[in-house]
Amino acid sequence: MIDSLHVPAGTPLHLVAWEISPNPTNRDELVWAVVVDPQQVGGMVWIRGHTCAGPAPVCAGGWCFEARVSVAAIRANIDGAR
Repeated sequence: MIDSLHVPAGTPLHLVAWEISPNPTNRDELVWAVVVDPQQVGGMVWIRGHTCAGPAPVCAGGWCFEARVSVAAIRANIDGAR
């Protein structure tokens, strides 16, 4: 469990390709968070979000992005390093 990792819905996360798994396109992504699972496994957490159009999504679903993401990448975004 990650005590200090809180990502409010709508938070933009700038992610580098190697920080995302699976990442079939192997490209960097800008993801607006919907939910971040607090359960860390191997330095990564599952997130759901939108890559379609920011915090006001244009896709029909609750999210269009779901993958494991590096906790270090999320912390870098929250701490303002990105």
